[in-house]
Amino acid sequence: MRRRELEHYRKLLDRKRADLIARVRNALADAGREGEGAPDLGDRAVTTTSQEVLFQLSAEERDVLRLIDEALHRIEDGSYGKCVHCGGPIQTARLEAVPWARHCIECQELQDRGLI
Repeated sequence: MRRRELEHYRKLLDRKRADLIARVRNALADAGREGEGAPDLGDRAVTTTSQEVLFQLSAEERDVLRLIDEALHRIEDGSYGKCVHCGGPIQTARLEAVPWARHCIECQELQDRGLI
């Protein structure tokens, strides 16, 4: 992959990473504010459920952050754009849609079915 293409993907990854970090911080701040002043048990139960949902969303976002960091590492070590399973190229359209993709489409389908 050419340097210009790598820089393009690095920028996409950096933007997505910054966006996710901001969302996680906002979700955590919102969870802290929701618990303030809940006057009765019903309100506290709703607040607790909302906090659990916010925590779950931030956990999923943390998983994407991990994948983004791995993709940035692959850019540095020269393996970005290659499937981590078969070593073949990851399709450009796939990288545009999911720049942190680890697998080509074929291997991703195998992983989704639990075959790799």
